Amino acid sequence: MSNVFVVLSTYNGGAYLRPLIESIRNQSHADWTLLVRDDGSQDQTFPLLREAAADRRIVLLENRCHCGAAASFGHLMQEAYRAGGEYLAFADQDDVWFPDKLERLLEQMRIREKRTGRRLPHLVYSDLKVVNADLRPIHPSFLHYSRLRHGEGQPLRILLGRSFVLGCACMVNRPLMEFALPLPATVASHDWWTALCAASVGQISYLAQPMLLFRRHPRNTSGPAGFWAGFNPLRYSWSKRWQIGRRSFWRSLEQARALRDRLHQRSPAAAEEATKLLDCFCRVLDLTERAAPCSYGAWRRLLELHRMGVPAIDLPRRILYGLCVLCGDGEPKAES
Repeated sequence: MSNVFVVLSTYNGGAYLRPLIESIRNQSHADWTLLVRDDGSQDQTFPLLREAAADRRIVLLENRCHCGAAASFGHLMQEAYRAGGEYLAFADQDDVWFPDKLERLLEQMRIREKRTGRRLPHLVYSDLKVVNADLRPIHPSFLHYSRLRHGEGQPLRILLGRSFVLGCACMVNRPLMEFALPLPATVASHDWWTALCAASVGQISYLAQPMLLFRRHPRNTSGPAGFWAGFNPLRYSWSKRWQIGRRSFWRSLEQARALRDRLHQRSPAAAEEATKLLDCFCRVLDLTERAAPCSYGAWRRLLELHRMGVPAIDLPRRILYGLCVLCGDGEPKAES
């Protein structure tokens, strides 16, 4: 096996799977291993994966129990790490990679490692070109389209409120895998957790050029790609978006606690500042101290976060984040 691993978790993605796999096969950097795990698909996904596994570079795991995207990708990351992977890239089942994606990300990673040393955890991510289901262009830059802030200077303060790194556009090195694994059961998503780990104990680098076609279609589970599109009542239910946002807020808090605990357990010397920030952040939003909606305690939490400069996100998202804080304790239940 090569030292570059690509991990792909699939779930009912048969409609768009072939173009992704072909785009990985056509990479200019041809020395890779693709680890694939199906999360219990009910469509033609698994037969397509068996067919693709005729390529010796594609390894299909047989465990198909449904465990969710984060746990599934976490399992794949463990397998890649156990197999000796030095670099790991994530793939989403409905995207299409540019031919030089792996080559460019790997080149950027090695430049950074040459400057900082190969023992430092590192994550490199790129921009994405947003397209519709038929691969027709929607916007040349996902990060501009979604109004996401990059992490230069204060990535952890941004990531505590919102991730600006998409897994399908990033590559991580082995030291980062070692720290991030195993994924806690409470993580909001595998890529958000990995970016948080990189911001805490290592570095994050950005490659400005788009390295893949980020396909948006009705079955996407990640919501609208465009920032203002999520506020369009003709396309999305405001009530549903609010519930999704609140669940994301609560998962982000659980994720922060898990990261704080891991930093204390492993005590990386380079993470003293991150540990102090997470200790303060988790103390302010400690769920053992109950706060009724819009109570004095809820407003005090919001003021403390403002003084800390967390989360360092744009004003509209910061307002929504503040509303989540003011709504008090109690994670909204998922819709049945």
